[in-house]
Amino acid sequence: MTLLVLFSYYPLFKLIQLSFTNWNGMSTELKYIGIKNYKDIAGQKELFRTFGNNMAYVITAIIQQVAGLFLAILLNSNIKMKTTFRAILFMPYIINGVAVAFMFNYLYDYSNSPINFVLNLFGAESVHFISNSYMTNFALSFISFWKYCGWTMVIYIAALQSISSEVYEAARIDGAGFFQTIRYITLPNIKTMLEVSLLLSLNGALQVYFEPFLITKGGPDGRTATFISSSLELAYNYSKYGKAAAMGVILLIIILILVAVQNIFLKGDDAAVN
Repeated sequence: MTLLVLFSYYPLFKLIQLSFTNWNGMSTELKYIGIKNYKDIAGQKELFRTFGNNMAYVITAIIQQVAGLFLAILLNSNIKMKTTFRAILFMPYIINGVAVAFMFNYLYDYSNSPINFVLNLFGAESVHFISNSYMTNFALSFISFWKYCGWTMVIYIAALQSISSEVYEAARIDGAGFFQTIRYITLPNIKTMLEVSLLLSLNGALQVYFEPFLITKGGPDGRTATFISSSLELAYNYSKYGKAAAMGVILLIIILILVAVQNIFLKGDDAAVN
């Protein structure tokens, strides 16, 4: 409880407090300005446009859940070398994030990309992975997919192993097919883990900043900037810590709304099943 208060609740309280000030990061006194920061943010549509960039990460996060669940089901079956495949797929998660970013920065380089080299060998044109197109956000979000898909798989494998094999055997005897087994046995039994994993992925997608910060710096022309990267830029480049804190509070509210919507949706799904 002490650690929770010191590293979670107290920072949250300070975040909310700073959001009502114009603190520049240096002064020792806090000057309260009411809700001015929130009004300024509401009037700057370009800050909310960054959520459009975040949507690429949200879509990728949902695909990551599907891919992780598929791999978990596949590697929880009686296939050969499944332990080896699990280790290989989980390996990206333990690689340092900066190293991963530099690796993909090299892969996405238009002139020296090994991917474009292979494409050219087959007569295809080189691809601009980093460009003015919105698809650049999907190229960056794929980095998170590559790094965290194995982690998602491990979470689902742990959930699948808690289901008794006798249930699946009884289903097969009754004539249940593969998809029927997943729908009526697998998904209902791992629903709690599915909720947690989906929530963590969506939360990470809304708070992403690592990839655009290291590879594109939010460019070109802010086309890859995310809500968090914009708030960090306000704080550390322009010393507007109060306004950045207000953006953090807004993001927290959005995440809480997302959690509420997810709970309502899943409860409604339960009611439909019952």
